[in-house]
Amino acid sequence: MKRKTIALVAHSNVEWISKADLISYSFLIGVDRAAYVLLKLGISVDLAIGDFDSVTKKEMNEIRTRISTIKQYPQEKDQTDLELAVTYALTIHPEEIALFGVTGGRLDQSLAALHLLRTIHEHKCRASVRDEHNFMALVSGKYQIPKTKDFPYLSILPATDEIIVTIKGCKYPLEKYRMEKGTTLGVSNVIISDFADISVHKGTAYCVLSRDRE
Repeated sequence: MKRKTIALVAHSNVEWISKADLISYSFLIGVDRAAYVLLKLGISVDLAIGDFDSVTKKEMNEIRTRISTIKQYPQEKDQTDLELAVTYALTIHPEEIALFGVTGGRLDQSLAALHLLRTIHEHKCRASVRDEHNFMALVSGKYQIPKTKDFPYLSILPATDEIIVTIKGCKYPLEKYRMEKGTTLGVSNVIISDFADISVHKGTAYCVLSRDRE
């Protein structure tokens, strides 16, 4: 049986996203205008969701014509379009939800997206945020990360008040180290083995793979 995985694309600037990567997910959600942009790139969208305040009437007509399921909400509401998309995605009970293009713009919206990682994680679902220069996952327990040239830096930061973490296979290893929120010891490590083995013995951590902007 195919794994139930969901990709949420929430920004109209999606040229950096690999089409092969997106279609590898079993369900694709386009948030607001991202739904239209994905269609123009020849990518099928399973659900379009949002208030669609950033699309023209012509673009909205194309969304309605080509996407079978549309959830439209008023502009004035208590949740962001992204939160509405995450809430819907969780009703499908997936194993994984990946958020594409939810960072790099307004800082408040980027921070809200990171908070939604916690919501996904609390539903026992793998959660990640991806943009052109970063991959971020919220992790607890054991987590293995393959070495990749695309993202040379690995950072581990507390998402809870404190974590106890072991890091192996990296330039700067740690053994059951107590790391408090607000400290930066876990920033800019480097994987030197084929894999980095991360064990978060207590708490929850942000695991970030990143690269510098060119």
